[in-house]
Amino acid sequence: MTTAARRTAAEGGGGHSSQDEAASDDGYLATVMAEIDEEVRRRRAAGDLPARLERELDELFLQHSPVTGQGGGLGEALRMVDAAAFIDPVVPVSSEKSGGAAVKKGLRSLSLWYMGFVTHQVSQFATAVSRSLHLLDEQVRTLRQDLDTQRVPSAPVLELPWAHGPDAWWAPRAAGALDAVPGRVLHAAAGDGWLVTLLCAEGSDAYGVDPRPHTVDRAEGEGIDLRQEPIAEHLRAVGSGALGGIVLSGVVDGMTHGERGQLLDLVVDRLSPGGTLVVHSLSPAGWASADLPPVADLASGRPLRPRTWVEVLGVRGFEVRVEPGPDEDDYLVVAVLDGPVPAL
Repeated sequence: MTTAARRTAAEGGGGHSSQDEAASDDGYLATVMAEIDEEVRRRRAAGDLPARLERELDELFLQHSPVTGQGGGLGEALRMVDAAAFIDPVVPVSSEKSGGAAVKKGLRSLSLWYMGFVTHQVSQFATAVSRSLHLLDEQVRTLRQDLDTQRVPSAPVLELPWAHGPDAWWAPRAAGALDAVPGRVLHAAAGDGWLVTLLCAEGSDAYGVDPRPHTVDRAEGEGIDLRQEPIAEHLRAVGSGALGGIVLSGVVDGMTHGERGQLLDLVVDRLSPGGTLVVHSLSPAGWASADLPPVADLASGRPLRPRTWVEVLGVRGFEVRVEPGPDEDDYLVVAVLDGPVPAL
């Protein structure tokens, strides 16, 4: 078996919870692989490992290794395609029966011109398919890099005067839900810090982030902890379980399902046990309102319905409560991670 195939499976294996155990396992794996490499070199030199046998072993290894299943990526699966792209028309002639090898050799000689013609065309087709799949894999990786580096525009922040300000109906209810949470409370998108100010006044250790340029500049000199950065990027830099509460307002409305799912997965990891997530969302009726800014029409996604929030948060371990706004243009979601939801 080639070194490349073995390394493919080694890289596709699962990790360990302990760094010490992982380092020990890596050292043991490196020792075993070095011994296998030495045995392969010895057998090659002695002529005990024909190229055909080595190729067959690679195909079997890639076919049954974990990297070609659910845990492997497209690049790893394509290695098996590459290994099987070439079809060898020269069949083996060894036989345990007397005269069998001579008969097989004669049949091979008679049919080789025909089989070679067919296998050449099939190999060309398989190579073309493999190349096409590699181009697809390259484009997918480029797209993922674009998403990771934010070259693909993210969902816009939708801020409305009647929904995002000190006079909003849901602001005191959010502050009440976050009154007793342990740890810091994050608000996104914080704007000029109006909710952070309210939360701090109620006794919470609150701060805010906002991705929009110059939005947080208005709060400079007022002693409010505001930072200009995308919410997902900020959460990736926060330690696991470091936050007691998170408020999302004007952030999730225009998100696609994928963006929203990634954000919620980050939220679940960054909240401490018993932490509270507060989501202010527009309703479908509010999304159709004439006073929404033009960026709403350009957003890739749309708001969720209240019962959808109950579903998507429930499967992530939250206990959820939803309260509609007075005009049914928006609503508030309060979700507690692995705990009862306080009354609003």
